[in-house]
Amino acid sequence: MKKILIVDDEREITHLVKKFLEPEGFEVYTANSGKEALELLESITPDFIFLDLFMPGMSGWDVLREIRKKLKDVPVAMLTVQPLYESMGREEVEEIADYITKPFDRVDLIETLRQVPGMFGKDRDEQE
Repeated sequence: MKKILIVDDEREITHLVKKFLEPEGFEVYTANSGKEALELLESITPDFIFLDLFMPGMSGWDVLREIRKKLKDVPVAMLTVQPLYESMGREEVEEIADYITKPFDRVDLIETLRQVPGMFGKDRDEQE
């Protein structure tokens, strides 16, 4: 079972993502701050991370920098209320797999995950 980590300071968002993805066969972990996410990453290695860009304390970019020190190859998609622009830091934008603008729905999440080879398993990808 593939592991997904969702990091967002809004509990409603983490709950919603979990509700959308668990029925798809994912094991979903949640964190409501950058610090909580980094602590959780000491005990799990996710296959994909959804990371809120604007959080109090550590921003999504700060958390991403810390994640990359240990997990260089785990795809990360930013969740944001504003579209990302290249002027926001080209190097950082190149570090992410994708971004999803809030509000989003189940289809947005699934489409983002479909871009990552093997996230749904070979059999399921062939059936759909």
